[in-house]
Amino acid sequence: MIKRILVIVFVLLMALPAVARKRQQEEIITPMTQLEKRQFQTRTYQSSDKALVMKAMLNVLQDEGFIVYNANPLLGFIYGVKDFDTSDPNIDISKEFGLSKARLNWNGVKVATVETTANVTEYGKSMRVRVNFKRKLLNVYGNAQFIDDILDKTYYQDFFSKVDKAIFLQKQKI
Repeated sequence: MIKRILVIVFVLLMALPAVARKRQQEEIITPMTQLEKRQFQTRTYQSSDKALVMKAMLNVLQDEGFIVYNANPLLGFIYGVKDFDTSDPNIDISKEFGLSKARLNWNGVKVATVETTANVTEYGKSMRVRVNFKRKLLNVYGNAQFIDDILDKTYYQDFFSKVDKAIFLQKQKI
């Protein structure tokens, strides 16, 4: 009886690494290619007015709470930052970070930021806009604890739908 139990325990112990390896192989996610990123980060607008598209982009970023620190109309470049105080109960950061504030505070995160860069380029008789978002979690000393790109396609779709509306409003002079 004891031999049987020992054999069963031995077999189980021998099988665990194989199960763990198989599980680890299943969890491997291939990184997204640069082309895949560009596809959802880029939108083409049927307008030859670069200033109109830049203004619409600036309006959307400001509406979303970004502080625009740099905008160069000649290059079509925009840079902005949106800061979140993780201790403020009135701010929802789950859309950008996917974590609760309690979880962030527990990990020592005091400030969460989203940085964006946008590039507006003339493309024939239209304008091509590429935007990217990067999120950062900072501790009480201002040191980054976590930095990564936002690669959620719906996040970009939501942003571009707001830009679509802003361009329409700009064209209607509303």
